[in-house]
Amino acid sequence: MASNNNNNNQLRIGIIGLGPVGCVLAAHLIESGVFVVACDIMPQKMDKIKKSGIQLKHTLQKKVKVENVCYSVQELEMYDLDLAVISVKTPGLKKVLGQLSEIASENLFVMCAQNGIDNEQEAARVFGDDRTLRMVINYAGNMSDLNTVHVSFFNPPNYVAALMPKGEEIAEKVSELLNSVNLQTEIPDDIQDLVWEKAILNAALSAVCAITRKTMKEVMDFPQTYELVESIIKESVRVAEIEGIELGKKFRQFCIRYLKNAGHHRPSMLVDLENGRLTEIDQLNGKIMEYGRKHYVPTPLNLAVTALVHMMEYTPE
Repeated sequence: MASNNNNNNQLRIGIIGLGPVGCVLAAHLIESGVFVVACDIMPQKMDKIKKSGIQLKHTLQKKVKVENVCYSVQELEMYDLDLAVISVKTPGLKKVLGQLSEIASENLFVMCAQNGIDNEQEAARVFGDDRTLRMVINYAGNMSDLNTVHVSFFNPPNYVAALMPKGEEIAEKVSELLNSVNLQTEIPDDIQDLVWEKAILNAALSAVCAITRKTMKEVMDFPQTYELVESIIKESVRVAEIEGIELGKKFRQFCIRYLKNAGHHRPSMLVDLENGRLTEIDQLNGKIMEYGRKHYVPTPLNLAVTALVHMMEYTPE
């Protein structure tokens, strides 16, 4: 089991949210030698991680000791962090930002490592553009137990970028650290294009899987749902293009190929519904609807799946 030897003490990073995204990032950053503190509000999860570390299986394989853990955002104040990576589900983003703002020094940078469109704008409203970064994650997995991630796939690279020049140095450091332990990460010219690419991929299939309670492969293998996914992609691309997002001429074909290769992955939206949690539908299909309205572009398919997922989330009092 590797441990955090803290050789690279120039950067102190907190990871908030130890689901699949946060666990993978924490494991790799710890292995890179940087100082990492893992934070999650689920006591049983953090107890297990403190005792047994983080384990990654399947596509990514790793077992890493975690020396620094905390059970609330407020506890992070004692660590004098340079960067807080927010990897909670997007319904919890505003709450985490509010908690961070109460304890943060004026030098703390924040990075959104989540699904969805405009998450970094939420962070920038609290911390300012100068102190905000965005990450686009291209791996996915499910928690097979409290400290173990079954990583279903990784389609490298991941991407990280600062909103303004002041954050570029820390973005470069994060990229270097992750690349040093083979979690390929790049700094793109325009991360917004990549945010939309990933959001369209998620919006095309996650809601359909959640509504039907099927895996990605099952949805893509069934002719009618395959056609539905293809149509959601086309509708979403129209909105993105009018918004000025550069997707490339072959993006639709790329989407289909990408989603066909996802295998029997159960997207987080499906897992959230099964566990009675709010989903990220508003930051995915809901955001595409929002931008569609902005440009007077109808988005009936995104509207339909958003309405159905919200209905499945709803529990009468």
